[in-house]
Amino acid sequence: MNFEQFQDYCMNELNLTLSASQMGAFTSYLALLKEWNVMFNLTAITDEEQIIEKHFLDSLLPLKYVSIKEKSLIDIGSGAGFPGVVLAIANPQAKIVLLEPNNKKARFLQTVKDNLHLDNVTIVVGRAETQNTLREEFDFAIARAVKQLNILLELAIPLLKVKGLFIAMKSQGASEEIIASKKAMQILKAKIVVCHEDILPTDKDLRVNLLIVKNDTTPLRYPRIYSQISSKPL
Repeated sequence: MNFEQFQDYCMNELNLTLSASQMGAFTSYLALLKEWNVMFNLTAITDEEQIIEKHFLDSLLPLKYVSIKEKSLIDIGSGAGFPGVVLAIANPQAKIVLLEPNNKKARFLQTVKDNLHLDNVTIVVGRAETQNTLREEFDFAIARAVKQLNILLELAIPLLKVKGLFIAMKSQGASEEIIASKKAMQILKAKIVVCHEDILPTDKDLRVNLLIVKNDTTPLRYPRIYSQISSKPL
């Protein structure tokens, strides 16, 4: 997928019109990603057209189903900025926090923010389970290719406002993760609203976006320390 096809898909399938300046930002982002990837191995995908489809377009698929305009969103484990930076470029009126524990990746995110003039982005260096000041602050939380769902829920749900939505971006195996997460959903007072499936237009890979609502205040004992979360998921 080239940038022209990317722009057309966004307009026709996502009802998202990207301006010339936004497309310029994506071009600059791609160049920075390729430059830094030589030093820090930010992504295993290095082909430009695959980056456009498997990172940029994939990151925007949730916008088929939700609007984050003028909303707050936290990207948990932002890495090289997927999906948080991509969503920030496409939604300048959204307030987006990129949460990333790795210092090198956080430096890359800061470089992208500065070069692309993303005034709607805040970068926080740290782990989700330690962010007490961000507890119940966000309309949306999102995570892409981070951990299995029952672990992700304990990291994400405490950061959401009541009635906020967690968007869990998955691919193959999502149904098994959903079954394994029933107890976590109950404890954390969350519920899957809908499970959306999409196929990437060129590579035909499956993408699954789970929309999970937080129905009540998270019990104060959650999240636990990460060693407990990972060794004994809810």
